[in-house]
Amino acid sequence: MPIDEVSAGTPPESGTSAWYVREQPLRHGRWQVRCHLDDRHDDGTIVDDSGDLDDVFVLWRAELAADGHSTITVAPGMAPGAPGCWFVELPEGNADPPAMTLVAFGTDDHAPGTVVSDAEFFHLPVRSDQQLGAIRWWPEEAVVDQVFVHEDWRRRHVATVLIYTASAYHQHHGWPGRLHSDGRRTKLGISLVTGLRHPERIAPLDLVLPPMDRPT
Repeated sequence: MPIDEVSAGTPPESGTSAWYVREQPLRHGRWQVRCHLDDRHDDGTIVDDSGDLDDVFVLWRAELAADGHSTITVAPGMAPGAPGCWFVELPEGNADPPAMTLVAFGTDDHAPGTVVSDAEFFHLPVRSDQQLGAIRWWPEEAVVDQVFVHEDWRRRHVATVLIYTASAYHQHHGWPGRLHSDGRRTKLGISLVTGLRHPERIAPLDLVLPPMDRPT
């Protein structure tokens, strides 16, 4: 679905609940799923029978493209001026706890929103240092560990795109909970969370961390 067809109009005010509609199951345990902003359900609720929601703002949608790639589409009004990003998935199944990283790139090698594997990325004419940013989280706990944005791309809403894409990817895989933050943040992370739409997902600050290293 083109990004300008996801949701038009003005998004609801900050603090409005975000909840998820599972449109249909997909292979390998994934879901075609979308996120709505509206207070008819509690934040983070998963809804299987959505009914008529044509008038309810859609924040993002996760689905499979014809070629089998996961595709995440974020409503354009949520990150105005952000570049079109595609992503490389870097699962860390042996980490304790297991982690997932999505690395964003802005080249024209894939359509915006496409998620590819590290093996696919290896064969592309793209260098790791061309990344715009990355987000790492623990799927079992739904806790964001780190967010990185290249210094040349800061203040362009890249972090917003990363957060919504990770949230969509998490729900796309049917992982538990809804993405949120614990009390650990970098200095840049402290600035980031002050502008997020869902303050109830942000735990009080209890530890300032060093800056996130760029994934390699």
